[in-house]
Amino acid sequence: MRNRLLLLLAGAFAVLALALPASSLASGCPPGETGTPPYCTKLPLNKFNLGKVKHPETGVVTIRVKVSSGGTFTATGEQMKKATAEGNAAGSFTLRLKLTSEGFETLEEAKGKQLRIRVKFTFTPTGGTPRTKYKKLIFRVVKPKHENKK
Repeated sequence: MRNRLLLLLAGAFAVLALALPASSLASGCPPGETGTPPYCTKLPLNKFNLGKVKHPETGVVTIRVKVSSGGTFTATGEQMKKATAEGNAAGSFTLRLKLTSEGFETLEEAKGKQLRIRVKFTFTPTGGTPRTKYKKLIFRVVKPKHENKK
């Protein structure tokens, strides 16, 4: 009888000892990781860089973008069409930004024939949290290279 009691007590302590570390890990994964302990994985990076801006002859502004992982990239602004790009991996690409018809009308009437727009750039990595940056871009009226003189 005594041996059974000791065996039962030892089993209870073993179960208790195994349960304690699990409850202390139940608090969650460290910052920057997701999942359930001990199976934590790192979140994908949401970093991106805005590069060189060009104003080609077409009147469309292009900007070079470099992203740190796969995901969705969007650019929005007043009087501008929404521009979107998606990718499966890290890399760089060129994003074309165009004005709406309302934006072109405002541009034609603007002093100096240029329009400054605050553009919101947002990158959301697949399975991660979004990051946003703002940049002011200048849209200019395209002057024709050759005009027919009569």
